[in-house]
Amino acid sequence: MDFRKIEWIFLFVFMGLNIFLFSIYWSNQHEQSLVTNSNQREDILRRLENDEITIKDDVSEEHREGYYLSAEQDNFDSLLNEAGNQTIAQNSNISDRVLTSYPSSQVTFDLKKATNSFNRLMNDKEIIMAGQEYTYLPDVSKKDEELGKIVGAQSYEGIPFIDETSRITLDIGDGDQVTKYTQTRVKEIEPLREKMALYSEKEILNTLYINNNIPSKSTITNIYLGYFKTLEVREKNVYVPVWFVKLKTSDKTTQIEKVNALNNQVITNNLVPKVENP
Repeated sequence: MDFRKIEWIFLFVFMGLNIFLFSIYWSNQHEQSLVTNSNQREDILRRLENDEITIKDDVSEEHREGYYLSAEQDNFDSLLNEAGNQTIAQNSNISDRVLTSYPSSQVTFDLKKATNSFNRLMNDKEIIMAGQEYTYLPDVSKKDEELGKIVGAQSYEGIPFIDETSRITLDIGDGDQVTKYTQTRVKEIEPLREKMALYSEKEILNTLYINNNIPSKSTITNIYLGYFKTLEVREKNVYVPVWFVKLKTSDKTTQIEKVNALNNQVITNNLVPKVENP
């Protein structure tokens, strides 16, 4: 068999895999049911107010754009073998594609200037591998005056991955010291379809409300957008843009609702399907 035929075979296999990934994902989404009511004409913000539901920030009606994405989970082997990463390798261990590292030298982090401190640390190649790929996520991070878990993630065209497969978490202890960090990373990120318009914050709040996912007398504290894994096929993951709505109920319980930003379906409790042999 000549080289040209081998090239064509690999091309068709690659195209077939991408088509398969998208078809599986699409069929999975259409199996979900969603309660809708087109006769409810009252503005969603007024209905929330009537149920004593408060929102800390303004609600946007902007229709952003995003993709169906595929990516592979990195096991860090190639990065750890690169020159300059030996110190990180000596102080790290990897389990189930999660790298855990304990800095060998004193590393400080100013919680009051979290963005600047995060960016400074991500640019220090002696402490973090591929740190320049990660951006600070204030909506996901947790911090008080002395302790914190600072979270960052990779992004694709300005939208971060709000997902355990692409995340760096810094544990901040007493004295503003970074006691350890965990890191996951995705690679070979590529769109499966052309860019598509997304549902707005206001539209997905309406969906959550009519499906009884927002309790009365609760407070919506954060609304943020990120890519989230919804399907796994062998070594490939499929991600979609998802709206995350964090709210605090009247009994002070915090809950996070998730809505697929491409089709406006609630996916809070969905499990991630895994296909071993397509």
